[in-house]
Parts: sequence; C-alpha cells; structure tokens
Amino acid sequence: MILIDETYFTGELSLPNIPATSYGDVSGGVALVLQTVGESNLGVFVDRYVVDYLIRLFGKELATEFIDEIDKPVPAQIWIDMKDRLLTECRTYKSSPLANYVYFMVSRDAVTRTSTAGEKRPKFDFAVYVSNEHKLIKAWNDMSDMTIGIAKWYCENSGMYSAYTGDCTGRNVCSITRKINQYGI
Repeated sequence: MILIDETYFTGELSLPNIPATSYGDVSGGVALVLQTVGESNLGVFVDRYVVDYLIRLFGKELATEFIDEIDKPVPAQIWIDMKDRLLTECRTYKSSPLANYVYFMVSRDAVTRTSTAGEKRPKFDFAVYVSNEHKLIKAWNDMSDMTIGIAKWYCENSGMYSAYTGDCTGRNVCSITRKINQYGI
C-alpha cells in the first residue's frame, strides 16, 4: 500500500469486515465493495485513492515523483518533509488526510452491492439500515481541514519542488479542501 496501511483505519475511520489482505468469508460491511469489484485486498483501493488524492493536491508530475522517491531506501529530505506533512504519528495514534480520503471513497459505495440486475442493498437479520452520511461528512471535512494545512505548507515551500511541477495535470486543490454538508451546499 502506498504511504498508509490498515493501521490508519481505526476509531472513526474503522472499516469493518476487511482483513488486511483478504475479505475472506464475510457478508456485509465495506467488504461488499471489495466483492463487488472482485478485489480481495484493501490495498488496491488505498493505492488508487492515495494516488488520486496526491494528484489533486500536487499535480500528476509531482505526485508521481513523490511516490517514486519516497519508495527509495534513503529518500532525499524534501520527500521526507512532504511525507511528514501527509502522515501524523503520535505513539499509537495515526492520522492522515489520505486515510480520510480513502475511507470516504470506499465507504460511500459500501451501502449497495452491484449485481447483474442493478444496485441492491443487502438485508441483514436483526439489523436496521442507518445512513452513514454523518460519518462520511465528518471524514471528508476532517480531511479537508488537514489538506488546507498541507496546501499552505506546499505553497510556502514550492520552490524546493519547482523542478517537478512542470505538468500540473489533475491538480485541483479546491476539490479536496471544499467542505461538504448534508444539504449539498
């Protein structure tokens, strides 16, 4: 997984029924999303959405360079600085706008299951469907708050990364710093 792992999905960002490497034999929760698209690993979604987030924040060229460089055995300090802005660790607590973004994107689609007859909401014995809208809004808005700080830091330090910012394809910071609410306004 790119930058984050399953340890970031605890507490408010808990993704139930998803073992780290396989969905196994589960019948509900976010695992339905994995089953729907035939994936057996949360890492596929983490990688997809982390890349999407980084492109929105930095543009394709810088995001690609960052991912390549941070994966090296000894990355340069500019890449470590960028990583330190994206990931917060304090003892056992881990936080990242990347985890919030992945949680939002995966959870928003976990309510229904795609079938050949269309979208279906599974029924569970002794359970009542309750909207996850409140949790999604909180996860998104927390991500937005964290992203604003990162974007400010990046603007103040953009000179260090100027060699990698020629192609800003996909960069759209506003799309990940804009808050959402239940009214759609």
